[in-house]
Amino acid sequence: MQLTATVAALVPIAVVAVLLLANRSTSFAAWSGCAVAVVVATVMLSVDGLELARSVARGAWTGAWILLIVLPALLLYAIMAEAGAVDRLAGAIEAHAATPTAALLLMAWVLPSFLQGIAGFGVPIALCAPLLRRRGMPALEAVALCMIGYQWSVTFGSMGSSYFMAEATARLTPLESTTFGRWTAVVLGIGAVTSGLIVYLRTRAYDDARRPRDAAGVLVVGAGMALALTATVRVQPALGSTAAGLAGLLVWWLWFRTPRQQLRPERDAIVAAAPYVLLTCLAASVVAAAPLRTLADRVPAIAPELGTVSAAFGYHSPAGPVSPPFRLLHHPLIYLCVAIVCAAVLYHRAGWLSTKQLSNAVRSWRTQPLRVGLPIVGLTVLAAVAIDSGMVALVAQAIAGGLGGVAAALSPLLGMFGTLITGSTTASNALLSGLQVQVAAVAGLAPVALLVGQTAGGGVGNAIAPAVATVGLSSVASPGSTAAPTVGAVLRRNLGAVIVLVVINIACVIALNLR
Repeated sequence: MQLTATVAALVPIAVVAVLLLANRSTSFAAWSGCAVAVVVATVMLSVDGLELARSVARGAWTGAWILLIVLPALLLYAIMAEAGAVDRLAGAIEAHAATPTAALLLMAWVLPSFLQGIAGFGVPIALCAPLLRRRGMPALEAVALCMIGYQWSVTFGSMGSSYFMAEATARLTPLESTTFGRWTAVVLGIGAVTSGLIVYLRTRAYDDARRPRDAAGVLVVGAGMALALTATVRVQPALGSTAAGLAGLLVWWLWFRTPRQQLRPERDAIVAAAPYVLLTCLAASVVAAAPLRTLADRVPAIAPELGTVSAAFGYHSPAGPVSPPFRLLHHPLIYLCVAIVCAAVLYHRAGWLSTKQLSNAVRSWRTQPLRVGLPIVGLTVLAAVAIDSGMVALVAQAIAGGLGGVAAALSPLLGMFGTLITGSTTASNALLSGLQVQVAAVAGLAPVALLVGQTAGGGVGNAIAPAVATVGLSSVASPGSTAAPTVGAVLRRNLGAVIVLVVINIACVIALNLR
């Protein structure tokens, strides 16, 4: 009977995978998986209706908590895009590039990583690949390079949505969450430097006069982004990739600027980046400044209490407050709202954003709650039902029993697989983070180590995800062209780099597990 239940527990994830591979929408796939999970929980695992309702409520809470970050971040980006701030920022900084290599590193590595901090969802590739095309790079290489260059920033990108999804669906304790964030930042910092080196090596053909300073610059800029990432995640994980990207832009400019240039960035670059600088400073100050931290801690947390969920085979999900709790001054929402107002006012005063353009930005953003919200909530509800009903525990016992300690080394591969089928590290973390933690518990491994492998591997998966490649190729397509590169060609181009990145992630997970 338990074997049958274990096989049935795999069906909801299989349904999601099959539907996505059949090119159905993520929203349809997620909610179809939810429906199947409810049937499996009721029929095979003896969970009653009231307890299922608790699981659905728990998952919906997690999804809403994440959407209160993602949706305002997308509005901020919509205003930035309507004002042309991205092009101005890229143009102002690129004008200071001393060498062709410096410009290529900016457009394929640093800039897409910065954009991932706020926008995500394929936006960095769609914006940066055309910049590389304008410098004469073939479409295939332009898309493939950007996919390699930005993948390390995905977990803490989109205002940390992938990280928070992993943290929430894995149901970590506060101490585990802190450890998870810290070590994930370290591993992804290594990935940032590695990604820069790969981009540097693959752009040799586009600069015949490379200097040793160019190679050293990759290490310096990569180290700057890695340090900014690890420092910011300790304060506010939602700003990890944004702060790292800003640091990368600054260090790049300081290192690669033309020799005679004054140590003064152009006005356009300052104005374009100002809302993001303000956002980072506001959120960091709440933790760094003791009076503000005390004030933030005094604001009551909102976290409804939910009862226990009991299932077959002696599995119980304990009663208690939902996680994560909503704390107004610790949640990124309020700081995003301030940054949105700042962006609208600043860009308007600079003459970049008219009232009509602002209306256009809001109008284009209004489609996002359904397009982005439905799949995220569907995935969090699916994860909650699967965990509370014991489905994840059953599958974890089977995996741990068959693989034992090898499961640690395979965790990045599982995360990468999740991104390949869903096209999103957030979705991969929603589906598989709970499983990684349960496998660790059964196999006697460190849960945080496997969770780091899950999200780091999920990030690498973006470098060969068909959905991401499709977005990138659509941005560089030439009208009427009959020789456009295929998605498969892009993925084959990145396969060698992905193997290197995954091997590094596996080594990091094994090292973390042995600590």
